[in-house]
Amino acid sequence: MAELPSPGRRQPINSLATKIILFVFVSTFATALVVSWVSIQSTHDYLSNRLDRQFPASLLRSRDEISAWFTQNLVELRELAENADDPSTKRLARVVAKSELIDGLALYGPEGRRSREVGRDVWSELEHSRPPFDAARAGIHITTTPVGEILSYIALPHPSNGNRLVAILNRTTIETVIAPSRPEMSESTLIVDRRGRILFGATGPSMLSRSVPDDLLEEPDSKIREYTNAAGVHVIASALPLQISNWYLVAEAPFEVVFAPVVSVVKRIFVIDLCVILLFSFLAYKITAAILKPIETLSDGARQIAQGQLDHEIPEPATHDEIGLLTHTFNDMMRKLRGNQAEIEIANAKLRDQNLELQQANEVLEQLSITDGLTKLHNHRFFQDHLTREIKRVNRVQEPLSMILVDVDDFKSLNDRLGHAAGDELLRRIAMLMNDSIRESDLLARYGGDEFVVLASDTDLAGAEQLAEKIRTAIAESSFIVDESLRPTRTTLSMGIAQYAGTRKRFFAAADSALYRAKAQGKNCVAVDNEDEVI
Repeated sequence: MAELPSPGRRQPINSLATKIILFVFVSTFATALVVSWVSIQSTHDYLSNRLDRQFPASLLRSRDEISAWFTQNLVELRELAENADDPSTKRLARVVAKSELIDGLALYGPEGRRSREVGRDVWSELEHSRPPFDAARAGIHITTTPVGEILSYIALPHPSNGNRLVAILNRTTIETVIAPSRPEMSESTLIVDRRGRILFGATGPSMLSRSVPDDLLEEPDSKIREYTNAAGVHVIASALPLQISNWYLVAEAPFEVVFAPVVSVVKRIFVIDLCVILLFSFLAYKITAAILKPIETLSDGARQIAQGQLDHEIPEPATHDEIGLLTHTFNDMMRKLRGNQAEIEIANAKLRDQNLELQQANEVLEQLSITDGLTKLHNHRFFQDHLTREIKRVNRVQEPLSMILVDVDDFKSLNDRLGHAAGDELLRRIAMLMNDSIRESDLLARYGGDEFVVLASDTDLAGAEQLAEKIRTAIAESSFIVDESLRPTRTTLSMGIAQYAGTRKRFFAAADSALYRAKAQGKNCVAVDNEDEVI
């Protein structure tokens, strides 16, 4: 069988083979494109018009039902806020027990302090949340607890005494109410805030959004929009503002479900187009194979050369047409290629050597980037990265992890008295002595200035205290020659010890607090977190 030329081989633009191939594929593709576009666009327009008629009315009914339910359930809460000057805890508890909407209730005085509370125990967390929890601002709002939970609350003011009644809204109840009011053809009904964050929702199995696009809420109306939600699902949606707050009601439906007829049409058209293209491609192949038979020999020779047989010569035909010229040119090119092969191999060897040198230089630079230039210890950057890995490990294996913060006592006055060069030499000597005192499993790093830090893996407070005392004693009993005067210089260390207890911030704060206590107790000592005595 005659073979077609490889895809990368160019044919003259005016050759018969090129004309046949271009005509078949261009005409087939153009026809398929026009038919597909007309069919898909017609089906899409039909379904879009249908949705534009059905979605708005259904979404409006859902909004009215949800707004009416909220209004009805807030009646007693509003009466309590407006008529009760100082409601008792029992009365607050009765309101919470009776209401389906409320999950917790608290009373705040004019000065902003909480006087009593019932229900869900999140009030202290709310008061430290971000964005700030504002009990004095009337209306329905949302806030985020320190653990990332989004809570909705309503603040109602007393008309005269300045009290604020604040209620946490029950998410489960609200979502139970939203579900039956889902608009027709939608799979998800959501209540979102002005930033598009989902507060409540009755959501189908494929609708896993946590937010909706901002442009959906810029001009909320009943018009339908298309976008891809946070779950990666292509959806259609519509939004309307709720009348009870600055929230919005959003209805979503998967595009592939609503536009299933369009998808079906696309599949059928694709199958038909594929069959037509395959048929015409087969005909074009048979025609061009007969026309291109003379290049069979050239194709075989090119294939052998591509397999590495660079000494292969393609037999040149007796004709002087395009194929003969191409074969002659190809053979000339291969002869030049063989002549340059040795040079290429030499260049490749040189490039490999240069890459090896570059790799070694990069390794040196990488080491320099994590090493303190003065003390040759690990620097602050490496320590922070190592601490991150250690925290992940101890959280997984539940082993103790301790930190020792080290500060050179009176280093500033010593540095001013002896000079910066002597101060640098002293830091180097201290670093060397500390490095000799720690274990192989410990990490010693320069934290900054005259401060060092030791991270002791699989070590509790007692073990870290022994290690710190060993370091402190080694420094205190040593003398250092740091300048040309050859006078021995003595110095001491103050140390603060803490054990990791679940949070990185608390870990540093505890060690820093212990170091501060060691300084306050006269320096040259070790202070342990959660202990009153200084060693």
